[in-house]
Amino acid sequence: MHPALSARTLFITRTLAVAALAAGATSPASAEELVGWSHPAVHVAYGRDPGHNINKYELGLNYNTPLQYGNPQGWLFRLQAEFNVAGWDARSGTNQQNLFEFGVSPILRVEKRGGYFVPFAEASVGLRVQSHTGTSDEHRSGTAFQFSDMVGIGVGFGKNANTEAGFRFQHISNASIKGPNPGSNFYTGYVRYRF
Repeated sequence: MHPALSARTLFITRTLAVAALAAGATSPASAEELVGWSHPAVHVAYGRDPGHNINKYELGLNYNTPLQYGNPQGWLFRLQAEFNVAGWDARSGTNQQNLFEFGVSPILRVEKRGGYFVPFAEASVGLRVQSHTGTSDEHRSGTAFQFSDMVGIGVGFGKNANTEAGFRFQHISNASIKGPNPGSNFYTGYVRYRF
């Protein structure tokens, strides 16, 4: 057998073996995972936009969808769905007005499982609808419809890592659909429990 052909065959065989192990490793642990629509997680969060002096108080529902890839005892990529309602508390500006935010977001998440602590990183682009278009005359948007871009880090702990604490940076704006478009940048901490 030619040496190049033998090296290629060995590489393909090893790649298929690793893929088969990864696919097989996902099955046994999925019964222990809190996956699916029957295991919601509830979170409470506090966010701050220092640029516009806004406090945000959020309540959310998070679900681990069945879409995941990797090893439940190692690196795991998963898709989550999150629904939230939040109140914005305007702290400055003329004609201050508080507002409500309603949102839905798909979240792409990577976790390092296998220990008592489960660190993770997450990112998302979601949709938001606000009850008003602004919190003051100086901070007013052209639309109540907004986009939410988010990146975050956190850690899960406890049985099945069902308790989590995390930090997110979130940018909310209407992507210049209609001016003005001042946007808001929130630095948010949250705690979550999955049932």
